[in-house]
Amino acid sequence: MSNLSETLYEFMIDPTGLNMNETIAQLSITLVSIVIWIIVGVLATKILKVIIFKSMRVNKNEARALTVAKLLNSIVKYVVWFIVALMILGALNVNVTPFIASAGVIGLAIGFGAQEIVKDFISGFFIIFEGSFNVGEIVEIDGFKGTVLSLGLRTTVIENWLGEQKMMTNGNISSMINYSRNDTIAIIDFGVGYETDLNKLNKYMLDFAKNTFTKYDVITETPQFLGVMELADSSINLRMIIKTETMKHFQVERDVRKDLVGMLLSKSVEIPFPQVVIHNA
Repeated sequence: MSNLSETLYEFMIDPTGLNMNETIAQLSITLVSIVIWIIVGVLATKILKVIIFKSMRVNKNEARALTVAKLLNSIVKYVVWFIVALMILGALNVNVTPFIASAGVIGLAIGFGAQEIVKDFISGFFIIFEGSFNVGEIVEIDGFKGTVLSLGLRTTVIENWLGEQKMMTNGNISSMINYSRNDTIAIIDFGVGYETDLNKLNKYMLDFAKNTFTKYDVITETPQFLGVMELADSSINLRMIIKTETMKHFQVERDVRKDLVGMLLSKSVEIPFPQVVIHNA
């Protein structure tokens, strides 16, 4: 019993003090100690959470900062409540030394018997601190492509565009593509007739590229007209490529194809369709 507890105990049982029964006094002190330690635990976890999130600058909405802050907050919370639990056991006059020793032995045994779990935790640790991917990013892991919903030390959850969610253990992640770190490319392939003046078409496409860049905010730089890609049976096939913000290229391809058809028709450029020419002998 601490000096403060002893002083309080003496005051509670003293006839000139509260004059309480010894058992009731001891029980009251124990209950008060438990309540105080629980309050300390709650306050400590809340204060440390604020400190962690502010120090990681999570208010800037940086995905990796948010992920690491959540991880650190989780670890700190477990440590704080472990300490609080030991202090409560101490208040109950329970010898915590054998408990700590037993916990160490049990933890070691579990470590040997759960190597896969340990592997998952180690892999998750390196994924988070190396920044391989973060919550909110679009990735493809072992053939499954989608947005990272959650990233923990043991598991990662990804949701694809169909709303299907896949939970995978970090230790089993063998290959990963992160689509959120760089711009993506929209590829616009189209064909024109063999009678087309390619020099004029090149000028049309340069103007079209400039107008397209100013029209769509998700396009990150002026589109490039690459020119002739193939001499097909019924058309001269050409290509334009456009850099867009991450994963915005699908919609850009649809919109630009529509604009391109309008531009070619306005310039009287033939958009051919497959046809067969038969020569009579």
